[in-house]
Amino acid sequence: MLALLLLHNHARFGDPFEFGHGLLSIAWRARIERWGLFSYHYLGRNLAVVLTSLPYTRVEGAPFQINYHGLALWVTTPIYAWALWPRRTSATFHATALTAGLVALPSLLYQNSGWLQFGYRFSNDFAVFLFALIALGQRRLGRWFWPLCVFSVLVNAFGALTFQRAGYERFYFFERTQKIIHQPD
Repeated sequence: MLALLLLHNHARFGDPFEFGHGLLSIAWRARIERWGLFSYHYLGRNLAVVLTSLPYTRVEGAPFQINYHGLALWVTTPIYAWALWPRRTSATFHATALTAGLVALPSLLYQNSGWLQFGYRFSNDFAVFLFALIALGQRRLGRWFWPLCVFSVLVNAFGALTFQRAGYERFYFFERTQKIIHQPD
């Protein structure tokens, strides 16, 4: 597969190691040239998006605004907390947790936070492992779990119905430089 990919790149770009990113005409190209596509340099910003990106409040014309970097994962899918506090663990649980971490790591080191998203879209890569951790952890899905499932559905339904849809721009904060992640002072 790697040989086919390298041949494909050579046919498209004349260089087997060019994947097309070097040819993009984008505002953050200097960042990519300086730090590369994947770097520890991007970890802080990406973790900020994944863990702390909340809706902006006290905005004119709307009850809140959501930054185009997206909402924190615990806001869009709070039931993932059950994966963090298992009732029981096993070798399978630990292997699945390690797999989830290894799958998440490249996106956390990637130069792009997932920009132009309602929620952290790169979480789709490791979501199946988080659900497996919830099942393997054997914690009772009790009184808080099901209301949080409903909350998740409602939050994501709002995103599906409004994100990048005409007439709903007031609910979203868009800033072209991608430098503003948290609500400005």
